[in-house]
Amino acid sequence: MKHIFSLLIIGVACYKVAQSFMHPEITTQFLGMDMNVWAYRLIWTAAAVLSGYSIIKERNKELEK
Repeated sequence: MKHIFSLLIIGVACYKVAQSFMHPEITTQFLGMDMNVWAYRLIWTAAAVLSGYSIIKERNKELEK
């Protein structure tokens, strides 16, 4: 139950990155700004990786107890 927000971020990030490849553009909107599509993909990928890392870190902490 604790990991729902992190899993939601991972799901949204995967969706956003996949959609950016299916509908290729040079720039895209992120937080109201035009941004290079590769920077956009990098931001969403980093969000997914950090969320996954936090889940793994939390589970390892629970296993140590």
